Amino acid sequence: MTNYAVELAKIALDIKAIKLSLEHPFKWASGFFMPIYNDNRLLLQDAGHRKLVARGFEELLRAHAISYDAIAGTATAGISPATTLADHLGIQLMYVRDKPKDHGLRNLIEGIDSEGNLKGKKVVVVEDLISTGGSSLKPVQAVRNVLGTVDHLLSIFNYGLQEAEQLFLNAGVTVHSILTYDVLLDIAKERNYISSDQIEMLKQWRTAPFDWGEQRGFKRGGQMTFAEKWNEAVERKNSILCAGLDPAEYGQRGDGTLPLSVPKLVWCLDFVEKIASYSAAVKPNRNYIKDFSRAETQALVARIHELGMLAIDDSKLVDIGETNDSGLYHSQQEGFDAVTYAAFPGNTQEAVNQAHPRGLGLISLVLMSNPQFEVIKNSTIRGMKGYEYYALQVAEYGADGMVIGAPSDKNHIKDEEVRKVREIAPDALVLMPGVGAQGGDAQYILSVFGDKVIANVGRAIMYAHDPAREAMKYRDMLNGLRGS
Repeated sequence: MTNYAVELAKIALDIKAIKLSLEHPFKWASGFFMPIYNDNRLLLQDAGHRKLVARGFEELLRAHAISYDAIAGTATAGISPATTLADHLGIQLMYVRDKPKDHGLRNLIEGIDSEGNLKGKKVVVVEDLISTGGSSLKPVQAVRNVLGTVDHLLSIFNYGLQEAEQLFLNAGVTVHSILTYDVLLDIAKERNYISSDQIEMLKQWRTAPFDWGEQRGFKRGGQMTFAEKWNEAVERKNSILCAGLDPAEYGQRGDGTLPLSVPKLVWCLDFVEKIASYSAAVKPNRNYIKDFSRAETQALVARIHELGMLAIDDSKLVDIGETNDSGLYHSQQEGFDAVTYAAFPGNTQEAVNQAHPRGLGLISLVLMSNPQFEVIKNSTIRGMKGYEYYALQVAEYGADGMVIGAPSDKNHIKDEEVRKVREIAPDALVLMPGVGAQGGDAQYILSVFGDKVIANVGRAIMYAHDPAREAMKYRDMLNGLRGS
């Protein structure tokens, strides 16, 4: 009987589809240096290799008694192995795009009618590689959104990272991989690719993969943009949720405050722990933590990062010159990834040029939902409406994002205004503060801006009886809308 894991490990090492190097680690797209690199596309060059993968998948289906009606490949690397498997089994095939087409019928799933569904069908998703797991869960959610049942996912190779295992567990998906990291190391040692000492170091890598390189003197290469950091966090967490953090002290207002007896920093640290599995970022509102020392703010931001999330300093900077730069300096020292900025002084270019060298993204207020902003948005600046001018400043000077309020029957924001902003600044991220308690139309904003959206939810999660459950609810709701 063929041991598909062993055979695949031998082939992958021989054709260098999997490379191992402790002395000269590989720079991943994220900028992290890692001792392993996997490119399963190299298996495409040989028909025998493709057939071996299909038979390996078939054996996993049989061994685990998995019933199925269709195979769904992930774009793009999962399409070829999914096709070979579906042909081998003689069943329906489809593939899931990473985002809907921007033309035609805007299909997300190719292989089914755009108005059809998969109700009653058991679909097995096929992926080439499992790392952090976030991108692999997007096609699962897409199939579930059209009423298909997905309980199992197949992959050619799996790093076996704990973070991914937890994500799949939370999503109710069982992963079955032909080749696992442990088997790979055994075969690599057996065939003298690596020594026993190197085996132990490679095992240590898996316990803390994103710290491994820097601990050995391989600093993360290049300065990532805030958009790159955000996209990485979204994939890692399978979430576009940003948890707003506005910790009002007891007695500060009528309701929605911290308990009387709990220190604010303790409460904040507990909160970020609870929502970490479901959120890609946390946005502390500076006006609510002005009493924090630098050390306390650094402790909060460090914990946010340790839990795999980004930290956005919601300062709404609104000044000029050295005063703005002073605010950015402190945000940098505290470890934040981005800062919110109010463009009222008209100095977006200056602010961008101050923020980026400090490794900070700049998110500009462009279209606010508060009633008073209606006058500002309709004012004329250089022949443009106010909000159009602010959006143009974002596009022209390379700000990383913009704050766009979500339209609802409770505010003044109009469809044509939101679409105009999209037209002016198509590449900017969009921080949407109107989800949750503010009643914003998340589905609408996602339909306009797609994968550019940072969906902030504040008090609806913060002051819920169970913040973790509430964060999970919002994450799942947003993921459902992303795939719709």
